[in-house]
Amino acid sequence: MPASIHVAHHVRALPPALRAMQAMGYSAEQCLAGTGISAQDLLAPDPQLEFTLDREFRFHRNLLRLSADPLLGLKLGQAYNLQSYGLFGYAFLSAPTLRQALKLLSAYGPLSFTLFRIEFRETASAGIVQFSRLVDIPDDLLAYYVDRDLAAALVGTDPDELAPIKPVGVALMHSGQGRRQAYQRFFGCTLSFAAPRSEIRVAAAALDTPMPLRDADTSALCQQQCQLLLARMSRRGGFVEQVRQLIVARPGYFPDIDYIAGKLHMTGRTLRRRLADEGSSYQQLLAEVRYQLAREYLATSSLPIEEIAALLGYSNAGNFTHAFKRWHGSPPRQFRKENL
Repeated sequence: MPASIHVAHHVRALPPALRAMQAMGYSAEQCLAGTGISAQDLLAPDPQLEFTLDREFRFHRNLLRLSADPLLGLKLGQAYNLQSYGLFGYAFLSAPTLRQALKLLSAYGPLSFTLFRIEFRETASAGIVQFSRLVDIPDDLLAYYVDRDLAAALVGTDPDELAPIKPVGVALMHSGQGRRQAYQRFFGCTLSFAAPRSEIRVAAAALDTPMPLRDADTSALCQQQCQLLLARMSRRGGFVEQVRQLIVARPGYFPDIDYIAGKLHMTGRTLRRRLADEGSSYQQLLAEVRYQLAREYLATSSLPIEEIAALLGYSNAGNFTHAFKRWHGSPPRQFRKENL
């Protein structure tokens, strides 16, 4: 992935770091110099900025130059609490256990503003969160990004909601900048440097720790919206994907074809033709979305069948049951029994 690729969602990564720098005495103008972004731009509820990695790199270089602190990444990482990540943060907090929360990193890592690919795996003794190269981060910023993301993962949480993750081992994808003791004090565990990928290791027993706001239903709804956000970030979907995104945009509400056509600034007839050109139809897409969501709700939540039917836009549980049997071949209660 080239360094100039558009990653518009990452503009939301700037405010936590900017606030932390302002608390250190630096102005927004100093931090944003040369980025083409103003502090007012960042206050917009849905920033529509043309934001590239080149602009992001300029911002972070400004912070390093202003502070003259090679360990700035460790300090700024602590400014990123889970609420900074919006729906992804709430999905993480509402997962049943730490294990299931960490699994979300593999699925929705880009929503945590990272420029690394995040994967979670388990061994007999530990859970391991790995950060590997995904984009071409310049050499002068690599240590900063590594430090920021590991610090955010470990201590960027609200102590009133979730105790910081206690690592048993950390690997860093840089040399340590000749500051091993400073890193040792910060992480407080076994360290290795110049690793092929960064890692955080958590004791296997800790993975069963219940999350403080655990609620499988809330987590499932948040994950639905995370899927939508990822699709928007990728900008790779065709016309069918645009329609699918609009269908799932509001949990519990399934619009008719005329509503979707209006959102796309076309007539219902044109929408039907465009979908047919791509081998699809509105009813087919609606059924696919409902089936996917139905499986998620049944397998990951304890919601009653009646409530799931309502969330999927059915007037009663009977109609939902008939539709699910048509899709899956068995009724929803049987599917839940086999998959919970």
